[in-house]
Amino acid sequence: MVQHIAEMSLVPDLAVSQQAQSGAAVLGARPARRTRSGTPAILLAHWYHLIEGLQTSSLGFYQGIEQALGHRAVPDTATARTDYRESGFLSAKREYLRITRGAQAIDICAAPFGTGFFVSWWLGEARPGPLIPTVALLAVLIVDFRIFGAFFGLGFLVLGFLGLGALISQGEAPWHAYVFAVPFLGQLWERLFQPLTLYRYDTMLMFKSAVHKAVLEVIDGLTDAQGLRRLSDDERKPIMRDFWRR
Repeated sequence: MVQHIAEMSLVPDLAVSQQAQSGAAVLGARPARRTRSGTPAILLAHWYHLIEGLQTSSLGFYQGIEQALGHRAVPDTATARTDYRESGFLSAKREYLRITRGAQAIDICAAPFGTGFFVSWWLGEARPGPLIPTVALLAVLIVDFRIFGAFFGLGFLVLGFLGLGALISQGEAPWHAYVFAVPFLGQLWERLFQPLTLYRYDTMLMFKSAVHKAVLEVIDGLTDAQGLRRLSDDERKPIMRDFWRR
């Protein structure tokens, strides 16, 4: 399987053709799509390495990762392509492979650099700006109090708060980030209905580990195919920040 991934990464056009013929989708039949760029607001882990002498393409490398993740069948995971600017508003863009699970996202960058090939990934949590969620909540409050008045409006507001909290407590989902972005109330929702637990920490670590192993699997296949040395144990270790001090 590793050799197969290496061959696909070295020949991007062939990889696209093989995927089209087989109809095989990766990550739970959800093919890679393009999404809007947005740097995760909370960064949790990072890994990078420059592999001297390695020759491949970014497209082929991303396709290899999608194949490796597809074999692992990571639950509730989707892939997309996103663009980050190199600098300011008018600067050039770089294409990244984004892998999401709930509010967590891993952005992978792979590109030739000098005589080698650079690979990095960032694990973070997406947090949108507070403006749109706050305006939406204020609109709901205005409609609530105009229709039901102060007394009943307050009652429905409490029921809505608890009902939304019950939905949030069922598990992580991308839309939770918009709720948590609301000043004060968002923090209250998060602390009461989706606090940091050992289970959430473990699932985050499993998600990170699965993606990291897929990246290393593709790198190993390419280095073996091109007669280069494999990465050492120290070179394979990601950098983790203190997840509990968010």
